[in-house]
Amino acid sequence: MKPYIIYHMTCSLNMKITGSFLTKYPEASELYYQLHRQYRQIGAGGFICGRTTMQSSFLHGECFAEKNNGMVLPREDFIADAEHDFYAVAIDTHGKLPWKENVIHDEDPGYDDCHIIEVLCENVSDSYLQYLQEKKISYIFAGKETLDMGFMLEKLNRYFGMRTILLEGGGIIGGSFEKEGMIDELSLVVVPYVESEHERSLFANLDTPALSGYHVQYTEKEGDIIMLHYTKEESDA
Repeated sequence: MKPYIIYHMTCSLNMKITGSFLTKYPEASELYYQLHRQYRQIGAGGFICGRTTMQSSFLHGECFAEKNNGMVLPREDFIADAEHDFYAVAIDTHGKLPWKENVIHDEDPGYDDCHIIEVLCENVSDSYLQYLQEKKISYIFAGKETLDMGFMLEKLNRYFGMRTILLEGGGIIGGSFEKEGMIDELSLVVVPYVESEHERSLFANLDTPALSGYHVQYTEKEGDIIMLHYTKEESDA
C-alpha cells in the first residue's frame, strides 16, 4: 500500500525553490515550518528529503568518510526503531550522509527528535552499513543500483506504519515522484518574487510530459505570500 504523499515546498512565482527570495522573505520560511508542524500534529508519519537537502539542512554539508574494514554485510533491511511517531527519511542511495545520532536535533519542534531512516541501494558500501548499525539508524533497501520509489514507499508503510508522508525536496526528487505519478497533494508557500532561471526548479528533470493534473483544494494568504493546496485529479473525492 502506497502512503499518501504531500509535496510541501516554498517556491518563487516562477516555481524556483532556491535563490535570493528565501532571504528576502524570511516570513515565508516560518509559514512553511508552521504548516509542516500542523501536518505532523494531524498525523503525517514523517518527511522525505534527498541527500543534498538533508546534507545542507542538518549536516552542514559534511560527507561520510569511507573506511575499508573488510566486512561483508547482507543487503537486508535494518529496523532500529519502528515505534517512533515521526520519521526523517533520507534518500541516500550510495550512503553519503554522516549522521552523528539516530535522531535529528533541531530547534524547530516539527523536525526535532525525528528518528532517521536511510533509503539505500544494494551497491552501497559495507562500511556505511556497519556505520548505520553502530549508530542504531534504520535503513531499507529500495533497488539494486537505482531507486525503486514504489518499493521504498511500500516498505515505509509496512515497517513504520507511515500512511501520510511529507515530500520536502529537492527538485530532482520532486520531479522523480511527479514522473511516477506518486504525488497526491501539493502544499506550496508561494513568494511574490521572480527568481533567476539558473536556480533549482520545483520539478526538475521532467524529460517526459507531466502525468498529473491537480485541483485547487483551498488557498490561504498572509500578507503578499500565498499558500496553495492542490489535490491530484484522481485523488479528489
